Amino acid sequence: MAIQDDFTIDYVNRRLIHSSGSTVYSSNALYTYIMDTFDELEQMDDTVPMSAQTPTDYTLINGWFVDDDSFKYLKGGAVKTVGQINEVRIITLGSSGYTNAVSGDIGKLVTGGSSGDTGALIAYDNTARKWWVRMIDSGDLFDNASEALTISSGTGAGTMSAISITGENLWANIYTLGTIEQHANEEQIYVVQHGSVIPEWWPDPSTPSIRHIDVLIKVKEGGVEIDSGKITVFLRNYPSTGNADLYDHFEISLTAGGRNAVPLATSPDLNNTTAHATISTYTDISILFVNSTITHGAMSGGPYTDFETVTGSISGATGKFVKESSGTMTIGNVNGVFQSSEVITGGASGATCTTSAGMVTSRTTTKNFEQGSSYNYSVIINCATRPLSQVYEYLKYVTRENENTFYTYGTDYLSATLHINKLSGEQYITPFIDYDTPTNTFSPTKASPFGTFAGGKFFGARGVWIQNMASSDIQNFQLIDSDNNTRTPPNKQSITISNLLSGDRISVFRTISGTTINKAMFTAAAGNTSGNAAFIVNEAIPADTPSSGVIRIVDTTDTTSSRETRYTYTSWTGSTFSGLVPTLNRSYTANDDTAYTPFIDTTATGTSAAVTVIYTSDRTILVRVRRYTATAILPFETTGSFTVSGYSTSAIRTADSIVS
Repeated sequence: MAIQDDFTIDYVNRRLIHSSGSTVYSSNALYTYIMDTFDELEQMDDTVPMSAQTPTDYTLINGWFVDDDSFKYLKGGAVKTVGQINEVRIITLGSSGYTNAVSGDIGKLVTGGSSGDTGALIAYDNTARKWWVRMIDSGDLFDNASEALTISSGTGAGTMSAISITGENLWANIYTLGTIEQHANEEQIYVVQHGSVIPEWWPDPSTPSIRHIDVLIKVKEGGVEIDSGKITVFLRNYPSTGNADLYDHFEISLTAGGRNAVPLATSPDLNNTTAHATISTYTDISILFVNSTITHGAMSGGPYTDFETVTGSISGATGKFVKESSGTMTIGNVNGVFQSSEVITGGASGATCTTSAGMVTSRTTTKNFEQGSSYNYSVIINCATRPLSQVYEYLKYVTRENENTFYTYGTDYLSATLHINKLSGEQYITPFIDYDTPTNTFSPTKASPFGTFAGGKFFGARGVWIQNMASSDIQNFQLIDSDNNTRTPPNKQSITISNLLSGDRISVFRTISGTTINKAMFTAAAGNTSGNAAFIVNEAIPADTPSSGVIRIVDTTDTTSSRETRYTYTSWTGSTFSGLVPTLNRSYTANDDTAYTPFIDTTATGTSAAVTVIYTSDRTILVRVRRYTATAILPFETTGSFTVSGYSTSAIRTADSIVS
């Protein structure tokens, strides 16, 4: 087939229309066909439809028109229009009462019921409810935004939803290059323009085995650039059977038209081989995008719980609870706008509070490693105790091509206004984009937008925080906070005592040397009064102190057996142990009385006892295991060192045959 068999010249309506076939032709082929046709003597009374500026830049001139569908069969060069302003009007109609136009309507007269404006229909798009109408005279502006339109002796009809527009159009040419991993000839490339995926008509059916694309994209319509001429070309292939590729994307400005190269490359992702049927069940993994704060009064019930849905009683807005701090609630994944003076209710906790002001858009919250400093993050991921290998695959799954049920809620700065940008997963790139100062935009992690995985370790993209992963992975990651600083988790190591029976008493003490327990790790500060549920020391509590456990406090002036009291605590920070049970049974003297915290000080409930703490330096320790119940044993005692690789030992169980 030749191009003249597939493209039709409509002399009456001055249209070049693709009318048959599936072959994709170069823009040069169309131009050559036009030049060859219009140089005939019979054509000398007709205006020439096209001109060429370069072998890859062409112009529709003299009011000639090509519809959007026909451009799908062109490649290899950009096309713009000159002369369609105040010649062709683009009209958008509302959905109510709309009747589809049909091919027989082309060339017939469109009339505005109120204005009387008229024009000839030269193209239509029933899905978008758009008509292209060639004006009869300069007064046919179709500028009544709500008038009814009819087609004389035609089928299509409807009511305008906006005034018409007129102006020049531009179809820029893009073509991809690079190495693309093939998967059974399935198409992998998709293009996003102004927040929407352009319906695909590629690849070129004449070369179906080639996954690269060479297409014309409309970037200006009616004199107005679509999203400032920008598009993003994505390649995110994750077949339903698994064996996904590393992703890629490329953003490009097509304002200048022309022919534009789009580099893309993929390769097999050896850490992402699981089928959709399995990954789709990992819905206990939660992804929260921080995007707002709201002030409020006193809370009732609760407290609110992390990641629970909160709902506004008036606005109906919903979001996910992030944290509460001094009367300000941070919320993520917000749908709608929370208002002042409405009740916010937690869907799981039942907690309530009344807002004191409207919602303020925000993009970060603070997070910290255990006993570490707080830093800003924009995305919070709850791993649901899953291994990071599974979490990584799930994060790839929810950002794959055609993922439009999972939504991301990033934030954008545009003209000094911060707003929430809700996108489907297949479009997600980063949690923050600054259109005013592009250097402030988060750099994308193209291979996997939430972070990559290599060597059994997760490397988070900028602004991504992960928590609650499998215990075996508590150090197998590295993060970058929202301020672009690399953060690594502390070196957490375990002390494990095995070969136990339920009911064994186990203690692991820090020692000064040998078997001498360090009972003066801390000295009492002022204010440790009887009945208090907290104990304050003079020293900074070392980072390798268990996050909860036992503190033993010594009343140095008491010479009886009760001079030392054992308390449990629920947390500590700075120089204070909190949540003491029981509360202090006496008042302690500042600077005289001492305290110490064993690594382990408990009764076994199984065959082992363990604690995980932050390693700061080597510690000499004393391990004791005792049992006086059924199957009594002789006291077991050993010394050792807690080092950078932790500590473990197995208790020796020698039966005590003498005890009665």
